[in-house]
Amino acid sequence: MAADDRRSLARSARATLRAKFGFDGFRPGQERLIVSVLSGHDTLGVLPTGGGKTLCYQLPAFMSDGLVLVVSPLISLMKDQVDRARRIGLRAASLTSQDSKDAQQRHERRLRQGRLDLLFCSPERLEAKRLRDILRRARVSLITVDEAHCISEWGHEFRPAFRRMLPLREIVAAPVLAVTATATPAVRDDIVRVLGMDDPVRVVTSFDRPNIRWMVSRRKPGSERIRAMVQLVRRAPPECTGRALIVYAPTRRLVVSVRRALASRGVIGDAYHAALPGEERQAVQERFMSRASNVVVATCAFGMGIDRGDVWAVFHYAFPGSLESYYQEAGRAGRDGTDSLALGFVHRHDWRVPEAFLERAYPRPREVLALLRKLRASEQVKPGAPAPGVPVPNAGNVPLFKWLMRCGALRLDPLLAEWVDNWPDGEAERPPGVQGRAIALTGSAPDLGPLVAARRQAVDRLRAMKNYCGRRGCRRMALLRYLGEVPGWRSCGSCDRCERRWGLRS
Repeated sequence: MAADDRRSLARSARATLRAKFGFDGFRPGQERLIVSVLSGHDTLGVLPTGGGKTLCYQLPAFMSDGLVLVVSPLISLMKDQVDRARRIGLRAASLTSQDSKDAQQRHERRLRQGRLDLLFCSPERLEAKRLRDILRRARVSLITVDEAHCISEWGHEFRPAFRRMLPLREIVAAPVLAVTATATPAVRDDIVRVLGMDDPVRVVTSFDRPNIRWMVSRRKPGSERIRAMVQLVRRAPPECTGRALIVYAPTRRLVVSVRRALASRGVIGDAYHAALPGEERQAVQERFMSRASNVVVATCAFGMGIDRGDVWAVFHYAFPGSLESYYQEAGRAGRDGTDSLALGFVHRHDWRVPEAFLERAYPRPREVLALLRKLRASEQVKPGAPAPGVPVPNAGNVPLFKWLMRCGALRLDPLLAEWVDNWPDGEAERPPGVQGRAIALTGSAPDLGPLVAARRQAVDRLRAMKNYCGRRGCRRMALLRYLGEVPGWRSCGSCDRCERRWGLRS
C-alpha cells in the first residue's frame, strides 16, 4: 500500500477513534496495528497489560465492511467483551457452550444474514464443521486471535486448539491480527509460524512500566503479611485515596481468609474466585469496574478484561508459577500512568502451591497412560465408538483427559472438549448437558512428547519466578530481560533493590 493510502487510513482511524471512543489519540503501537490490519496485512501486536489491545480489533470493526471474528481463550470473558462492544454501538455476539441452544441458533442466523460486526468464540468452537461452513460463506474482514501467547507451547496457558486454526485460514480469506501482552521472542516466532502469517507486521512496544514500584517482601504466611498490607494501605500517599487495590492469592481458601483478615482490620473488599456462582462473580466485577468497590481479593480468575485504570497497588499474597503470569497480574496497577505499587510476599514454603498446580496441570506421563489403560479396559469404550456411559472429566482428572486429547488417543464430543480445554475456568459452571457426553478412543498410540516438553517448560518458568524473588539485582531489569527487552540502564530507581520509597523492609 502506498504511503498516501496509509496516511489516509491513519486519518480515518483517528477520526473513528474520536467519534466512537471519545479519545483524542492512540496509545503506543495502536495506530500502527490498526492501519496494518485495515491495509490487509497479517499483524502481530505485543502491547503491555493496559496497552489497549481490545481497541485494535474494535475500531477496525467500525471501519471494515464485514465481520471481525475474535478467537478468545476464556468463555467467562466473552460476555463482558460482547457487552462492552454493544455499549459502543457494535453488533456483537458470542458462541460458547454456556449459551443456550436457542441463543446459539439465533447468533448463527445473524451471522448468516451478515448482521454481526463482532463474533467471539473459543478456538475449540472453531473446529465445529457447522460453524466453519457458515464462516466459509460469510464476509469476514479480520480474524483476531486474542491472548495469542496461548498458541505457543513455549508460552504460559497453552491451548492446543489454537494450533489447529490454520485450516480456518484456508476457507476464510482475511488477514489475521494476533495480540497478547506477554510473549518472549520465541513465543512470537511460534505464533507467526503456527498461524501461517505471511510476512506479518510486528508491533512490539516496550514492556517497561516505570510508574510501577516492583517489590518483594520476605514474610511468613499469615498475620505478618496481613499487617504489612494493612500498613501500606494506611500509609499510602494521599493521591491513592479512592483508588483501587487488587490482592491476589493462589487458592480459593486463601482468598476467603485473606479477605476476612483484611476486613477485620478495616480494609473492606470483595472476594472473587472460580467457585463463586456466575452471577456473583459478575456482580463483584461490576462493582469493581463501577467504583462501588475499590478492593478485590481474588485468584488469577480475576484479570482478563479488567481494565480499570486507577489501581494504585497490586499485592500478591504469594507469587504465581511464572513471570508471565506475574507481569500480567501486577501490570494491572497504574494503567492511568500514576505512581503505583506491585508487591509480592515470599517464603520458601510458598512454592508448594505453584508446584502442586504444575503437577496438576502437567501430570506425569505414567498417570496419563494409567487413565488410558483404564478407559481401554472398559467394555463401554471401543476405539472409534462413542461411550456416553463413561463418567465425564471431573476436577481431579480433567488434566489427564486434556492430555489424552492432545496426544491423539481420545476424542471428546465438541461441547465436552470445549469445557475441558477451558478448565479450570469452566470448572465452576459446567455447560448444560455436559454430563454423559460422548467419549471415544481413537486407537492411536499416544504421543506424550508434547506433555514432556510442556512440563519441562513449566518447570523452567517456575524456576525463573523463583529467581526473580531471590535475585539481588534490579527487579525491573530482571522482568524486562526475561521478556526479551534489554534496558539501557543498570539501576531503575523504582524497585525495592534500587529505591526504598515505600518504606517496607524486604
